[in-house]
Amino acid sequence: MQPFLQQLPALLGVLLGAAATFTATSAAERARWRRAQAVRWDEKRLTAYSEYAHAMKKLISISVQLASTRGVHPDTSTVTPDKDVPTTAAAEEERTSKWEAVLLLGSGDVIVAARGWHNAVFRLQRIAAGLAEESWAEAVQAVSHARRDFYQAAKSDLGIAIGDDPASYEWQLAKLVPAEPKKQLEN
Repeated sequence: MQPFLQQLPALLGVLLGAAATFTATSAAERARWRRAQAVRWDEKRLTAYSEYAHAMKKLISISVQLASTRGVHPDTSTVTPDKDVPTTAAAEEERTSKWEAVLLLGSGDVIVAARGWHNAVFRLQRIAAGLAEESWAEAVQAVSHARRDFYQAAKSDLGIAIGDDPASYEWQLAKLVPAEPKKQLEN
């Protein structure tokens, strides 16, 4: 029994060392796995956000072209009337499919901002289709602000610095379309 008692401290040391090594290795592996997963999902979110933005830009471009055929927007590139419905439908279908990825992968703030952006683009589309409920300038400003909100939310979700000038994310057309004077209420 005496030899066993003499070796007991060494045996306990080996057992404690093995347990500590196992615990440390497991924690390191879990942390590495979490980092790999975060990078993987960040890449997927970046792809989803950029593809959605591209689909939105396509819809905006078509809306601007349609508005120019109606004389609402001074643009030289127009969509011919016989191609506007299929072109718009294809772009809307693409936006819808990209939207599903944003819903699946996006944070709550990004989803809200993306929905705001496509609601603003719907307003632009309605004006371009001749179903005006507001002025072209108001709709352009709404799209511009909603676009900025989407990009800021997406960059925040991805951990990318937003930058010092939030206006840099706004639509360039918003700077070219003069704001219409507000109508004064009659007493």
